[in-house]
Amino acid sequence: MPDASEPAAQDLSEQRARLTTSIKLAMRPHGGKRDSLLHNGSTMAAMAATTVATVLPVDYSTWARVAAGVATFLIAVARALDFGARWRWHLNMRSRYAVLLDRVDQAALLPAGEQAGALHRIYEDLFKVRSLERGIPGVSAFSNSLPGGS
Repeated sequence: MPDASEPAAQDLSEQRARLTTSIKLAMRPHGGKRDSLLHNGSTMAAMAATTVATVLPVDYSTWARVAAGVATFLIAVARALDFGARWRWHLNMRSRYAVLLDRVDQAALLPAGEQAGALHRIYEDLFKVRSLERGIPGVSAFSNSLPGGS
């Protein structure tokens, strides 16, 4: 006869499904494609503008100055908004959530008596990963003013 304190297999299956859905929803904003495009695109545009400023003949010095100004502006914006760090941060967050998904799948392979404890530990780690959400580069300077900020 099963122990009344142990959750039923169906309850554990439903809990795994809820946990998987929750992790996938948390993972969704971490595609990082926009920040990747902005980081790499602004770098390529700044390099192109610098090249134009360098190779233009002396007769087009006004256009060379404009190209140099565009390059300077693009570099300043890219540094201020730090799209490269944001892109890497999104990739890291996505990987953290992917590890949690793997652990949920792994928990299904454990004996029924160990599954509840494994799911509990995954929930604890999900809380830790979600607490990193406010650390996005370029905006985290204001996170201390939020409730629960340290």
